[in-house]
Amino acid sequence: MGVSVEQCSMAEVQDIARMLAMLLGQINLAERHHRFRRWCMYKRGEIQMLLFSDGQHHQAADCFKHLVESGFTPKKIYESLSKQNLELVFTAHPTQSVRRSILKKYSRIDAALDSLDSGGDFDTPLQKENTLNDIQHNLLAIWRTNNMRSTKPTPEDEARYGLSVIEETLWDAVPEHYVTVEDALHRIGQPALPIDCKLITLGSWMGGDRDGNPFVTHHVTRRIVYLSMMRAAKLYYQDVEALLWTLSVHAEASQELLTWLKEHETVGVENLSVEVEDREGRQSRFWDFYRSEQTQEEPYRQVLVIVREMLERTIQISEALSNGKPPPQMSGAYFKTTEELTKPFTLMYESLMMTGNKMLARGKLLAILRRLHTFGLHLIRLDIRQESTRHEEVIDAITADLGIGKYTDWPEEKRMEWLTTELKNRRPLIGNRQLWNANVTDNVREVMDTFDVIAACGAEPFGAYIISMTRSASHVLEVHLLQKEAGCTTHLRVAPLFETKEDLINAPGTMLSLFKNEWYRTHFEVVGCKHQEVMLGYSDSAKDAGRLTSVWELYKAQEQLVTMADEYKVPLNLFHGRGGSVGRGGGPQYLAILSQPPGSIRGNLRVTIQGEVIESYFGVRPSCELTFERYTTAVLKATLMPPTPPEAMYRDIMQRMSETSCASYKKMVYETPNFVDYFRSITPEQELKGLNLGSRPAKRGTKGGIETLRAIPWMFSWTQTRLHLPVWFGVGSALQAEVEAGMISVCIDIYV
Repeated sequence: MGVSVEQCSMAEVQDIARMLAMLLGQINLAERHHRFRRWCMYKRGEIQMLLFSDGQHHQAADCFKHLVESGFTPKKIYESLSKQNLELVFTAHPTQSVRRSILKKYSRIDAALDSLDSGGDFDTPLQKENTLNDIQHNLLAIWRTNNMRSTKPTPEDEARYGLSVIEETLWDAVPEHYVTVEDALHRIGQPALPIDCKLITLGSWMGGDRDGNPFVTHHVTRRIVYLSMMRAAKLYYQDVEALLWTLSVHAEASQELLTWLKEHETVGVENLSVEVEDREGRQSRFWDFYRSEQTQEEPYRQVLVIVREMLERTIQISEALSNGKPPPQMSGAYFKTTEELTKPFTLMYESLMMTGNKMLARGKLLAILRRLHTFGLHLIRLDIRQESTRHEEVIDAITADLGIGKYTDWPEEKRMEWLTTELKNRRPLIGNRQLWNANVTDNVREVMDTFDVIAACGAEPFGAYIISMTRSASHVLEVHLLQKEAGCTTHLRVAPLFETKEDLINAPGTMLSLFKNEWYRTHFEVVGCKHQEVMLGYSDSAKDAGRLTSVWELYKAQEQLVTMADEYKVPLNLFHGRGGSVGRGGGPQYLAILSQPPGSIRGNLRVTIQGEVIESYFGVRPSCELTFERYTTAVLKATLMPPTPPEAMYRDIMQRMSETSCASYKKMVYETPNFVDYFRSITPEQELKGLNLGSRPAKRGTKGGIETLRAIPWMFSWTQTRLHLPVWFGVGSALQAEVEAGMISVCIDIYV
């Protein structure tokens, strides 16, 4: 006999809801695990065909074979891969509603399932029983764990989560990915990739994204920079410990390695020790027991001992700085840059290769080099993101202090002229910084303090400086001027973010003003990279104009930006701010990459990995490896075999459909009376505000309706109802209008 919800107590309703949520979590885990099981079966040749919904070549070996059959030489494939780079940027967008404590337990269950798969007939009955018991223990622990966060996460909590994903999965998955790609290259007769190849690199917004988040301050950013450095140094420390046991080689070494050893032989005179927590959470203390007479005959161990001691100091210094304390006084050397850390490993690799020890060189040592070129000394490069109006406030305070007027009242032409003049001028704009700080607002002071942190830490720990809500060329020059004022010897590259429909339409004009600017044409001399980065916003453009209009305006903007960059001979890298759900730019990533405009992907792709997508793609190592391979093959194929531009007829149809769809969407969302009340009544938007999903507020301001609501809670609220109005609304009206105009056959082709 059934029982209605009305007959249940609140505690019973909560238990039922938790049970259903746990059931869905287990189904998702089982499906993910089975996908990887099928992937492995295909690679072992146990099944003839691995069916993908898009019918494409996700596997490296299949992709290379397809490219060769399409007329590309194996050498061309190798050369393209050697220069290719995919940068994945982790963000803390609050769409991951599952607690990290529960995610880690699901990860252990996945590992147990993998053990059952791989153990097969070789495990003893007791071993199988223990594995099954481990699964049951974790399931019970999940049930007994509160599935809701009791407190709101801080930006530092979010950053620690991102770092833990790297430590637990990506650290091992990256060198394995290179092994997979090189095996596929070997099958078409090509050598291994260069050791400085960067197929994968990582960026992060966790601790750097201050757009509308008052909790991300310059203090937080500084702590995260050194926290990342400390966690990276500890990981390299563990790798060096393992390598010390491997490279007990009593062999000849290259002169370059011996020279490095002689130059650094005095840095390890101190008997240091350091506590290191490994990736399983175990604490261990490593003592300097390798400094013995034996190592004097083992040059590689001598180098590793010195590297280890320098890493010890790096850990101690960065740990103190990450806690806001002054670094300890030390007489020995430590690592300050990735280049310093990479050099001894590179010299050892080259020495082993030269002396006939290729197998030793291409083992654990090569894995460390792959990690160094992926993660660097700071594990993950931190982007800084701030809204354009905050920079305007600072410049306004500067012009007011100089007595030359109110900057925010100036027209764009006057702004550009003044900014260009000051960027070429070597004198500082702020005389007495302490006095100036006392006379400005907290917001202005915080922005300048952030630039001071960038100047103090140097450019290496950072990626791009993202300007959200970029509306004009002056917004970009403002950030460069503030970097100059803070004393940044190397500027961070500045990436304007075009988010709304209007911004995307105006993006080519904004970039044209920059490319024509006399200072900007040569500004790459002070920037740490030689390309122009432009970020494209998917979530806000979809919220602003609807999904169909968003993707069409994004497509057109990319086409125009690529053409313009080619005309001015500026290398262009597009940064895609894609979300997890379809309404935020999500969907099959392989097809999404292949569908980008011709020339927009030339061996380089930068894309955000947001919220729940981090766990889905990188939560467990098998998913991580599969994701890497899928991204790598998609970027390679999009580079070598870009799609054909759409014909004029289809462009006209898309433009009409976009306009019809946008008008229908805006009429419903922004012009219909009581729509906001409707939205808040049928979605849990109000309730979601009370959940501790992320550190950032749900709205850009305290007042206003849909226009002030951030794109993520807007889409996340609809997702909970499975109505998905932001995804489809307006598309039907656009198709219907074309059908009524006699274009039914074309509409069917588009749909199919």
